[in-house]
Amino acid sequence: MAVFETPRPVAAAAIVHGLAAAQRLIVVLGLLFGALTIADLLAARSHGEYTTLVIAPVLAVSLLALVLLWRPTLFTASLFLAGGAVSSVAVITLGLTVDPGFAEPGPFALNRTATALVLVGALHGSAVSGMVWSTAGLIVAYGSLAVGLAAGGGAAEPGWGPLLIFIVSFLAYGILALAQRRARLATPALENALASLERAERQRALELRSAAVVHDTVLADLAVVAASTGPLSDRARERFVADLDLIRSSSVREPSGTRPVSTEFGAALLELAHDFQWTGVRVEVSGAEMLARPVEARVADALLAAARAALDNVARHSGAERADLVVGERSGVVSLLVVDDGRGFDPDAVPADRLGLTTAIRGRVENVGGSVRIWAGEDGTTVMLTAPMREDAR
Repeated sequence: MAVFETPRPVAAAAIVHGLAAAQRLIVVLGLLFGALTIADLLAARSHGEYTTLVIAPVLAVSLLALVLLWRPTLFTASLFLAGGAVSSVAVITLGLTVDPGFAEPGPFALNRTATALVLVGALHGSAVSGMVWSTAGLIVAYGSLAVGLAAGGGAAEPGWGPLLIFIVSFLAYGILALAQRRARLATPALENALASLERAERQRALELRSAAVVHDTVLADLAVVAASTGPLSDRARERFVADLDLIRSSSVREPSGTRPVSTEFGAALLELAHDFQWTGVRVEVSGAEMLARPVEARVADALLAAARAALDNVARHSGAERADLVVGERSGVVSLLVVDDGRGFDPDAVPADRLGLTTAIRGRVENVGGSVRIWAGEDGTTVMLTAPMREDAR
């Protein structure tokens, strides 16, 4: 079973997206309920013939909220606030014109449309944007209430509804903003320290192994020479030659035939992330510690080179301040994701002669039997590199 650890920034952005979507859905349902309440109120006061006229602006805001829920962009959010402000003024003015007691026994019917504006929600998975848009919604809400009351000639109070909803929304996004900030500022110091310690331990183990080889060959051979009183025998010479061949083939480096994903490949990913700290892009690595199967050196080199090329594109073109490397494996296949939250792009619009995507990424991975998939949009880009952990498994 593939095991992927969701990167902290990605998880935080998903929570923000979920909260914003929930707010917009609440707006739609709340306004529909508000329209029914206003209709009931007008019918009870014998003004049923004006029901359609008064609730039409409420339904219009509900429609704008659906558009914002479907496509949350700067344009649709601005349209929601602008259209909501006009609709709020229209509801108050029409309601007070039809019935001067429209705000009795309380301001529920009067400020319902304005209250919905506070729940405009965050954009692009940023909790800070949620705080900003909630504040803008509160300002627009009370502005529309003031204009509507002035136009309708009413002396009713605007009510506390928009402010109370704003406080809840602002606090929720504030908590998420703190969590996102901590996730961004938290450097992988512990992971780097553990990786450095693992590399040092492996290096020391290899040095000890090399020292043991020297002890078992050179020192033993010298002892034989020192103890000899005459010419060396042919058998001793053959042993010395074999020992010299063994020493020449020995190295303090790990064998390059296979590389454990959980150690050397994971350490290589951490080193790759460290290399990009000077580019202005902070790279975090997730999932390497969950893997234990060996990956062939050529496959590992291809994945690392393709990941470096993808991160180069992040640093040069995306405008993102961070990226995530997420690695996992299943049934002998290793997958490496490069995720950023910057400006997306259209992979189909990239010219075929551009070497960065065609050769540096796709070509390298496909040469070892792998494949590349790319998802890009307004919230960022995800590049998924997949390859068999051994070439002979293709």
